[in-house]
Amino acid sequence: MASEPLGPEVSKRSLSNRVSVLIRLQLARGKVGVEAVAGQLNMSRYTLHKKLRQEGLTFASLLEQVRREQAITYMKDKTKPLVEIAEQLGFSELSAFSRAFKRWMGTPPAEYRSLRLS
Repeated sequence: MASEPLGPEVSKRSLSNRVSVLIRLQLARGKVGVEAVAGQLNMSRYTLHKKLRQEGLTFASLLEQVRREQAITYMKDKTKPLVEIAEQLGFSELSAFSRAFKRWMGTPPAEYRSLRLS
């Protein structure tokens, strides 16, 4: 993933918003890496962590927030298999996604889909 410059509409946002946008873009392409995000923002990994800490956030918390939001969006498409959703969110396997989803929503993904989205 080459470092691509951010458009002016993204560069005016807070750092955490810019990082979230970059995480979404990387998730769409596959794996998300803090090094790649930092590179796209023209800063080191250390500087990124330091600046996020000043906003009271971490890269991991932003990644989890984006994954949670995307998971809820993806779950609305009942034709999309859970394994595919897990893959699109960068989880190594379905069980890791299921544990994370249960932590976020209080219910396993299959149950959430059948109860809340019927």
